[in-house]
Amino acid sequence: MRGRSGAYRVHYHRPFRRILLWLVLVPLLAAGGWALYQAGYTMGSDGGSTARDEARDLQRRLSALERSHRELLQRNARLERDQLIAEETARRVRESVGDMETRYRAMQEELTFYRSIVSPEDMESGLHIYSLDLEPVGWDGEYVYRVVLTQIRGSGTVEGTLELALVGRQGASRVELRGADLGEGLQGSQGFGFRYFQNLEGRIRVPAGVTPRSVRVVVRTEGDSPRQVEQDYAWDTALNR
Repeated sequence: MRGRSGAYRVHYHRPFRRILLWLVLVPLLAAGGWALYQAGYTMGSDGGSTARDEARDLQRRLSALERSHRELLQRNARLERDQLIAEETARRVRESVGDMETRYRAMQEELTFYRSIVSPEDMESGLHIYSLDLEPVGWDGEYVYRVVLTQIRGSGTVEGTLELALVGRQGASRVELRGADLGEGLQGSQGFGFRYFQNLEGRIRVPAGVTPRSVRVVVRTEGDSPRQVEQDYAWDTALNR
């Protein structure tokens, strides 16, 4: 080949060197790629295995927490049930104790009552007014009364009439009501007859505008030697017995 100066330059063509270069580079590139692939695969496999292990560990922990949660719920349910049973038992015990105390007081009162009849102390023979109780019924001023009469060391039946008188205030005036004034058709008075004791029960009605202060119980016997016995009870005392 001629140059610009007219001289010739000779270029040597060496195809064998190029072929040899490709023969060396291609295996090296292939080996490097394979090595990179193996390294990446190994690293990926190790990372995947670690993630799976962590996932399994988390699943085990979750299962353990769920079991603990269920056990706590069951334990709490048992505790609540035991508490309800204990509260119900305590309530029944309190009711039972209250009933026993009520029955005991009633028995004591009854025993005192019978003692006062069988072996009275410092009480004269004859008819006595033992007690008066009042209990409101309804909202129209109506009350149930209960009177207990006794006979001390009596040898026969005593008969007579019981009458209630209400003493109170109506405005600025003192009033004393009895009979029909304590309710038309009610039992402000009634008869009795007994040997040892008798419970009498009836109803009275306090008229509107009257403020009760006391109740007078009047007992009159019949027969050859009639007798009258009276006893006053404060209204609040008879009402709260």
